[in-house]
Amino acid sequence: MNRTQLDAGADADRDSVALARAFLAESATAVNGVLHRFWEAKIAAWSGFPPIVRQAFEAYDRLTSDGKKIRAGFVRLGFEACAHPGSPSPPEPESIYRAAGSVEILHNAFLIHDDIVDQSDVRRNQPTAHRRFADAVRARFASPEAALEYGRAVALNFGDEGQALAQELLLSSSFPGDVLLPAIALLGRVTAETVTGQLLDVDDVRIDELTEELVLQIHEYKTAHYTIMLPLQLGAILARADEAVVATIGRFALPLGIAFQVQDDILGLFGDERVLGKPVVSDLREGKKTLLFIHAYERADQAQRARLRAVHGNASLAAGDLEEVRRIVKETGALERSEREARRLVAEAKTQIAGITADPHWRRVLAGLGDYLILRRH
Repeated sequence: MNRTQLDAGADADRDSVALARAFLAESATAVNGVLHRFWEAKIAAWSGFPPIVRQAFEAYDRLTSDGKKIRAGFVRLGFEACAHPGSPSPPEPESIYRAAGSVEILHNAFLIHDDIVDQSDVRRNQPTAHRRFADAVRARFASPEAALEYGRAVALNFGDEGQALAQELLLSSSFPGDVLLPAIALLGRVTAETVTGQLLDVDDVRIDELTEELVLQIHEYKTAHYTIMLPLQLGAILARADEAVVATIGRFALPLGIAFQVQDDILGLFGDERVLGKPVVSDLREGKKTLLFIHAYERADQAQRARLRAVHGNASLAAGDLEEVRRIVKETGALERSEREARRLVAEAKTQIAGITADPHWRRVLAGLGDYLILRRH
């Protein structure tokens, strides 16, 4: 943890962060069970089909059994923090966890596609979905690339399926129609918005063409909408929260979601590969659009700019390129500037908490989650 993160930790209410982490862990345990049973039911229902269908559901089971389940936790938090006397009771004990699990399915469907686009071989210290399928049939193909094309085709198709399966699991939560239909509509709308953000992210924009406005737009649509806004608003809608509360959640979620992505970008360049579960050089190779690279390029001298142009988006990086880029990002003050911006965004988000809930417990959980998202190491 560097000096700026230590400062952020000192500013945070550690008891609230611990409370928030415990809430996420509790939610994750419940959602993991719901998702595993969902995949078991799918495998049984499609048992008469060739093995590839079962293997696709098994891949989802494997993917959704891991991860922090931040999004699932936010669905439950939105529901419980916004509950009031007029809120519907969950029809079944698992109802809210099914709703929470739907967002995790969508998240992993996005990751499957992300890994294909980014040509990533590793996620969470395991082979990515398309790589796993390619490796399993390598002996049947004339070349590694031919096997990889097969793996990509399989993963692309069941990544598509995940978006429909997310809606199916949400429907199975059995909440009353007056809250369930708006929740499904929100899920569909944010799915489309996230794909729009992804389109902006894969567009051919070079480091010397990047603008802060574009990067923040990508962060909002690709990350903030589905990571924070969707799950919190979905939970609130299921609790039959007032429209004003749902709107306030949006004003809380957007700066917090951008802060989440800024921290992700910092970890993507300076994090520990063993903790992250993926190579830290991948963001540089992919030419990822981040505030780190924009601010570094703005303040770099002529020689440093030439180096950044040469390595940003270069799939064939030399061994010393990563350390050189890290040095430039630090020397130009870009790292400190991004860390400062993440803290500012979290502080901005916290100003909205009073409009979401009057309950002191849930206010602490919301504030603690805000701090946790920029203190996390993965």
